[in-house]
Amino acid sequence: MAEHSTTLPCCLVPGSTQLAALVRESLALAFPRAALTEVALEETNDLPPCAIVIIDATGEASAALESARKLRARGSTAAIVLLVKERDEELAARTARLGALEQVRVAELATMLGPAIERAIGGGQDNWPAELLAARDELRRTQRLVAAGEIALGMQHSMNNPLTAILAEAQLLELETLSPETLTAVRRIVENTRRLVTLVRRLDALKSK
Repeated sequence: MAEHSTTLPCCLVPGSTQLAALVRESLALAFPRAALTEVALEETNDLPPCAIVIIDATGEASAALESARKLRARGSTAAIVLLVKERDEELAARTARLGALEQVRVAELATMLGPAIERAIGGGQDNWPAELLAARDELRRTQRLVAAGEIALGMQHSMNNPLTAILAEAQLLELETLSPETLTAVRRIVENTRRLVTLVRRLDALKSK
């Protein structure tokens, strides 16, 4: 489909190199096709075309607010996300008139940047440009993959002990005097249980990466 080749143009008004690196990693997690451009605060009047503008508001909130105002004054309709140490209701009230704006706590960047961008976009989805529709779909796919990974890790915890117990009991049965048919069945239990134990250990290895 055409949407798979669509790039999501984003601009970042950073306050520090460390924060910029975190934003890049979090954005790549939510939107792997995002193209991020860093822009200094004094250059916000000349932003390149972008659908999302991420502004560091962890320092002086007034400077971040002024950057957002400049964007709107220049006619930008980009969704705006403010990065904050803690949610600031006063800042939210002051920026409410600017529209399409969300706050994200720096401590929650990895999990909340994507959903905040989707909320900031807002409005009727039928009117979204193609890159935002593609970004929304990509975010939802990523969220499903993360959820599937969490389910898999939960299964790993639930299955490990019972499988180990089944394997131990089956191995003890192998030592008993059994009919050929029963011994064959027990050996199949041992073999298949070992396979399941190996699969579960692979899940555990993924968790530790």
